[in-house]
Amino acid sequence: MDLKALPNGAKLTQQPNLNPSKVQAMFATYDAFVSMCQIVREDESSGFLTPTSTQQQLITAYHENRWNIVNKFRQAKITTISVMLLLRDCMYLEGVKGLLIAERQDTAEDIFERILYAYQRLPDDVRVPLAKGRKAGTTQMHFCHGGAIKVLTAGGRSPAIGRSIDRLVITEFGEAQWQQKAAINIFPTVNKRPNARVILESTPGRAGSHHERMWQMALEGKSRFNPVFLKWWKDDSCRIPDSSFTPEEEERTYLEQHEGMSLESLAFRRSALNTEFVGDTRLFSAKYPSDPYDGWLGSLAPVMPTDVLKPLLAKAMADPPEGPLGCCVIDMPQNKSSYLITADPAGYGRSGDKSALTVWDAVSRKEVAFWEDREDPGRFAGRLMRVQGHYNGALLAVESNAMACIAILKDKKCQSLLWTNRNHPGWYATSKRIQEAEAMLVQLLREGEIDIISRGMLHQLVNYDGSNKKRVKGHDGTTHHFDRARTAVMAADILSRRHFTRANIEPETNLRPAGQLTIGDLDRHKRKSTKEAGNLFKPPPRNWM
Repeated sequence: MDLKALPNGAKLTQQPNLNPSKVQAMFATYDAFVSMCQIVREDESSGFLTPTSTQQQLITAYHENRWNIVNKFRQAKITTISVMLLLRDCMYLEGVKGLLIAERQDTAEDIFERILYAYQRLPDDVRVPLAKGRKAGTTQMHFCHGGAIKVLTAGGRSPAIGRSIDRLVITEFGEAQWQQKAAINIFPTVNKRPNARVILESTPGRAGSHHERMWQMALEGKSRFNPVFLKWWKDDSCRIPDSSFTPEEEERTYLEQHEGMSLESLAFRRSALNTEFVGDTRLFSAKYPSDPYDGWLGSLAPVMPTDVLKPLLAKAMADPPEGPLGCCVIDMPQNKSSYLITADPAGYGRSGDKSALTVWDAVSRKEVAFWEDREDPGRFAGRLMRVQGHYNGALLAVESNAMACIAILKDKKCQSLLWTNRNHPGWYATSKRIQEAEAMLVQLLREGEIDIISRGMLHQLVNYDGSNKKRVKGHDGTTHHFDRARTAVMAADILSRRHFTRANIEPETNLRPAGQLTIGDLDRHKRKSTKEAGNLFKPPPRNWM
């Protein structure tokens, strides 16, 4: 018999009371055992578990990936599926130990009751006996071959597991206050086990949390976690048959944006909005996310248009690694192209903000390269000049609120350095300038006049709140950085003043030291170009250079 669901190297237990053929059949398909388990349904009836399409999605992901992070909708019954898989592996695979972590005691007790209910109702010839002299407790059970299941309540503290485990399920991870500590203390322990399996499931949770960053890294392909997004409208429980239902314009737009959604799904959404969420679509999305980037809530107040950013995220490319040019290259430099570099430097110190740079094609306004990490101002200044050299002596716009990097660039006689005015080198981030630049970035995004294609940049823009601090602490203490997002805001301000090369600059600019180009110069050239076009209200053509 082909044991499709049996992990490589795993050994099925041999017990006198077991029927070997029936036990093997539990691993013939991914859902064979799950379908043998009995549960208490929401209508208080009992019966065998019949996996829904969304539950099947998790079952498949569990068998094809060791590490799974699940972005689910409310009442998706994912925990039930997870613990049934936990029961199967710990009961039939010798020595396999499983752990489920819940945030609250009542949740932990309810979950263990589901495990025990399913175990006690298995046929005798497929039910592995408990260890001699040990009964199933309220939070743990031990099998005769050494396998075990334990349910642990974290209670707001970082759970201490004390030993290596083979199967780990964490439910409602987004609600936990110990997300970062779990990632540091628990996951490395699990990773040491070559056949270990992990399910980390939750509704979206809070923006800026460690949970959100883990999800983003999974989407970008940068972590060992496999992202599993469950569509609520695929579930029968999220449909309301109503022949009288007539969608409004906003609902029709929502329907068109989501493949497979029906009028019955829209009827459910309207009912939930009117009943539970008092018309707040953002609160609805937090429990019923419409896409992998939806539903993250918190103290942040995003200012970028998510309706524009989400389609871009859906087709965005994963961030490439750093290459020999001193940055992460999307497009290699072209000989006849003009480039702009926008940079957000950090100060000295090991903690705090990261430094970030983005290279833009000044003609197409396309993101072509980037870099982001912690680096002291001296090293970052050297990096900027190296990248500038590779990209045809690009105009370099450096946020000047942290002056150390600017001072070093001046000392190194950096050419093509943008000045705010004759006395202020760099792009000076006043509140007014930032707000105007943010508004311009929104306009450029809506009009398709700026091309941002990296997931890392788009992720930051989705949650970018316009804070001058450029980073915000989530509820678990995680710092959410907006450094790359700030470079996009800077680019919108500069590129909106029209494309340029140093040859386009008015003659009086040559009276200042080489490389000093000011924002005022760009504005004057914009006005001059507009006047020459013959219509004061018509901007110059995009290819004027």
